[in-house]
Amino acid sequence: MKFGKRELLLLALLAAVPIGTWWFIYRPHNDYEAELIHEVEAKQQQLTRLNQATATIGDLREEISSLEEAVGFFRSKLPSEKEIDKVLQDLWLLAEQNELTTKSIRTIARNQSTTLTEEGGWHAEQPIQMRLEGDFIGLYSFLLELENQPRIMRILRMNVGVPRDGPPGHVEAEFVLSIFFEQGDESMAIAGGGR
Repeated sequence: MKFGKRELLLLALLAAVPIGTWWFIYRPHNDYEAELIHEVEAKQQQLTRLNQATATIGDLREEISSLEEAVGFFRSKLPSEKEIDKVLQDLWLLAEQNELTTKSIRTIARNQSTTLTEEGGWHAEQPIQMRLEGDFIGLYSFLLELENQPRIMRILRMNVGVPRDGPPGHVEAEFVLSIFFEQGDESMAIAGGGR
């Protein structure tokens, strides 16, 4: 068999058909498939991250719930601003129960050295200056009972001394006690600029 121009042209045409098919049909289709596979993998990664985030949302809901319970517990221990006078009365009665004489009890001005709270918040502190006299055991019992009160309080400063003309075991105590309280809407409007 003789290969002439026609046969060579036919052979070239027959070879060009599969090469052209691969070049114009299969190669773009393979690129499109590779792009689709890449998109599917990216979507699967996003779905995995979303599933992880969704799982942590359940944990966060539980944590938020427990934190709300804790906030509720501490808010129950904060008297309202209107109840400060009742807390003062309770302190007076607590001193009397421990056979202490209350020489003075008064609120003092709030400032940076007497408070930890920031102005304009939902809670604040009211510093109270007290002067008590009585038996040391009574003072000790008073402080223990003060620690077990349902309200949140802290003692800022305390000076304990012996009076000049007192009987043995008799002490004089002067201290600043800070009572935390929940500010009302009116005080929030004043302190927070009308929020």
